[in-house]
Amino acid sequence: MNYLGIDVAKSTSRYVFLDNSGEKLTKAFTLQNSQQHFEDLLSRLKRLDLNAENLLIGIEATGIWWENLYTFLTENTFKVVVLNPHQTNKYREALRKKAKTDDIDAYVIAGLLRSNDFAANFIPEESIQILREITKLRYQLIKDHKSYQRQAMSLLGLIFPEYSQTAIKNPFAIASLAIFRKYPTAKHIAVAKPKHIEKIVRSIKGNNFNIKEIQHLLDTAKTSIFSGRARDARGLNFNILLSQIESLNKAISDLDQRTNNILSPHDDTDSYSFPGGNLLTIPGVGPKTLAALLSAIGSDGKSFASGKQLIGLVGFFPKIYQSGETRRDKKISKRGPKYLRSALYIAAVACIKHNKEFKSLYSKKISQGKSGKQALIYVAKKLAHLCLSMLKSGEFYNPNRVFMPV
Repeated sequence: MNYLGIDVAKSTSRYVFLDNSGEKLTKAFTLQNSQQHFEDLLSRLKRLDLNAENLLIGIEATGIWWENLYTFLTENTFKVVVLNPHQTNKYREALRKKAKTDDIDAYVIAGLLRSNDFAANFIPEESIQILREITKLRYQLIKDHKSYQRQAMSLLGLIFPEYSQTAIKNPFAIASLAIFRKYPTAKHIAVAKPKHIEKIVRSIKGNNFNIKEIQHLLDTAKTSIFSGRARDARGLNFNILLSQIESLNKAISDLDQRTNNILSPHDDTDSYSFPGGNLLTIPGVGPKTLAALLSAIGSDGKSFASGKQLIGLVGFFPKIYQSGETRRDKKISKRGPKYLRSALYIAAVACIKHNKEFKSLYSKKISQGKSGKQALIYVAKKLAHLCLSMLKSGEFYNPNRVFMPV
């Protein structure tokens, strides 16, 4: 067997070949990342008499640049192993390669393949890749949405501190947004006429504002403690923040709709006839949790031999630090996909509300002296084990098999 290590960058890639004895087959070379040079690579492989039967190729999953080359090679029947950078770094340290160059990186990748002491990254099929892209983007948009909301609420606390005493106590409701669009601060609202506010809210379907509430809003704005300093600039900033929040609301809704389309029954006679559908029979697990799980571990879970491997991916294990008499081991490592860790944690919260078995498990951990967060993480770990098992078996949730009676 021969081994090809590829260090992929944005515009070029470095290639190093090793034979079965660890010797270089040919001098290392660099090619542009283009269709023409991809074809040139195939020509070089042919001249070296290397094919899918006698060549194993390794690529480090750094950034996004590896995927196009990976797809090209696999479509040409070559076996390609995608390696986690953490693996290759550890192997580089074992080889005592202190320098980091493209040549060394490619050599390390080929050497790691030759050692046969590697773990290949999970590469999902097309449908799961689509779900992964949606889920990762949604996670980031949710973070941005919360950030903009915090900024908007902080600014609103200055430009109209008394808003919570009025009908616009929820500033992100449709009617409230429409009013703030026109009158962003207390000073702007104070000079408005009741008919102006009424015209705004009457144009919104389903609003329940009445004249008394509108008048109270105006009266409250007139007596607001807002000083009025930089009111136009602050009003503009507030409106921009609200625009970002509205835009993110729509984007998140669109992503949720796409997720629902993917996670919808393929058979009208079976409500769970889609990948991982049986997981939705767990009280507390919804489509968003399912989407995050499938994105990370695939439609059947077979890429993970055990629940322990999945927990390693999620990062729900203690990070131990010990030096002399100092020992810190109560913090989780937080390695792995953040979107999956977040989804499992939120699902754990839902489970202790809607799932009596998980609620009992949570209470048991609390009674053993665990903090609320530690108990929730334990529930999330148990849930991850359960989901992996159910993905592999295809069976519906059966608490009698999961929670054995004492």
